[in-house]
Amino acid sequence: GIVFVNPPISQEERYGALSAGGSCLPPLGLCHLAAVTREHGFETTIVDSEALKLNIKETAAEILSRNPKFIGITSSTIAIHHAAKLAQTLKEQNSAAITIVGGPHVTAVPEETMSAFPQFDIGVIAEGEATIVDLLKTLGENGPLEKVKGIVFRQQNTVQLTDRREFIKDLDSLPMPAWDLLPSLPKYYRSAAQNVKKIPSASLVTTRGCPGHCTFCDRKVFGNACRAFGADYVLKMIRHLHFHYGIRDIHIKDDTFTTFRGRLTQICQALIREDWDLSWSCLARIDHVNPEILRLMKKAGCWQIQYGIESGVQEIVNLYKKGINLEQAGQSVRWTKEAGISALGFFIIGSPSETPATIEKTIKFIKELDLDDFQLSFLTPLPGSELYETARQYGSFENDWRKLCEYRVNFVPNGLTKETLEKYHRKACLEFYFRPRIIFTYLKRIKNPKLFLEMLKIAYLVLIKPALCPSRK
Repeated sequence: GIVFVNPPISQEERYGALSAGGSCLPPLGLCHLAAVTREHGFETTIVDSEALKLNIKETAAEILSRNPKFIGITSSTIAIHHAAKLAQTLKEQNSAAITIVGGPHVTAVPEETMSAFPQFDIGVIAEGEATIVDLLKTLGENGPLEKVKGIVFRQQNTVQLTDRREFIKDLDSLPMPAWDLLPSLPKYYRSAAQNVKKIPSASLVTTRGCPGHCTFCDRKVFGNACRAFGADYVLKMIRHLHFHYGIRDIHIKDDTFTTFRGRLTQICQALIREDWDLSWSCLARIDHVNPEILRLMKKAGCWQIQYGIESGVQEIVNLYKKGINLEQAGQSVRWTKEAGISALGFFIIGSPSETPATIEKTIKFIKELDLDDFQLSFLTPLPGSELYETARQYGSFENDWRKLCEYRVNFVPNGLTKETLEKYHRKACLEFYFRPRIIFTYLKRIKNPKLFLEMLKIAYLVLIKPALCPSRK
C-alpha cells in the first residue's frame, strides 16, 4: 500500500510572529491523490503530522506501523528540509519503502531537489493524480520509469526528468477528496481567524491553474490555463463537508474562483436554493467582479472577499505584471462593501524598486481604501517564480529554502535594509488596525469567544510585543 504524508513543520516555522493566527488547513492535494489511488485498488492511508503535531521521529513511527510499500510526501519549499529529514529517518530505520516526493517545491526545481536530497527516490512533477497511478503500476510491474510521464528519478547516479504529463481536462472525473482518511476535520483543522465567520470552518479548492503572470508567483503545478470543477461537483463537496463534518464556514482558496461567471452564478443560486445557513469567503481578482455578481454572492452567504492588490504604487503593480490598476481596485472594494461583503486586501512590501517613499505611499493607499482587513507580506522569491531567477539583480537574496516564507524578510532590495522593511511592516499594521472603524468592525464580527481570543493573541504578537522587545529578530 501507499501512505501519503504531510511532513512535520511547526506553526512558528511556517508563520513566524503570526503563528498564533496561522491556519492549519486540510492537505487537499493529498486527499485528491489518496482518493485516486484508493479507487485504483491501492491500500491507501494519510498521515498529517502537521495537524497531529507529530515530530519527525513520531511521524516515521506512525508511517512504518502501516508497513507501506510506497511513501508519498508532499512538500512546499519551506517544508522540504523536514520532508527530506523524514525520508532519511525512514531509510535509517531500514524501511524498504520507496520514498516519493511531490508538491510545489519539487515541481519548481526538480533536478536541484533530487540532487540536494538523495533520500528521495522519485519526484512527482505538477498535477499528480494520473502520474501517481501510472507510477505505482509501473513500480509494481518493475517497468521502466523513463516511460512514466511527469516524474524525476535517479538512473546510474544521474537525475532523469521525464516528459511533462498533460493536465487533466475533466476535473469532475476525479473522485471526491478522501477527507475520511484525515484526522477529524472540525477538531484538527482551522482557517486563519481573520478568514473565518463561523466555526467549524474548512477550506476548498475548486479550480486549478491561473491565467496571471505575477512575477512573485509559482504556477508550475497547475499551469497558466484555468480549469474548474463543475458547479454540481462543488456543491457535492460543500454538501459533504456540511452534513458529514458539521462545517459551517467554507474558505475557498482558489486564485480564480470568480473567473468562470456562469459557474459562479450556478453555485450561488444553488446555495440560495439549498439554504444551508453557511458562510463562505473567497479570493477574487479586482477586475473579475461587478455590483450584480457581488449582490448574488452576498445573498448566497459570501461574507468576505480577498483581493490581491499588492502595492499602492502603480509602477510597482506593473513591475509585478499584475495586470490591474489601482483606480479599479478602489472601485471594486467600494462595490464589495456596498453589497454588504467584507473586503480584505493582500499587499507586499520589498519589491525590486521599493523605497521608503513607495512604502509610505502604499500604507497611505491601504488606509484610503475602504478595506475591513489587510495582510501585508514581505516579497519572497519562491522557486518557480520569475523573481526567483532575477532577485539578485535587484538586491540581496537569502536563498535558504528553510526561510522562504512571506512572513520573514529574505529579499532586501538595493537601498533598503531588513530592519527598515520590518519597521514599515509594523507601522502599516499599527496605522491600519488602531483606527476606531477597524476595531469596531472586529468587535462586531467576532462573536465566537475562541476566535476573539485568537485575534487578541495575534494583535499582541504583531502590534504590541515588538514595541516591548524592539531588538526582536
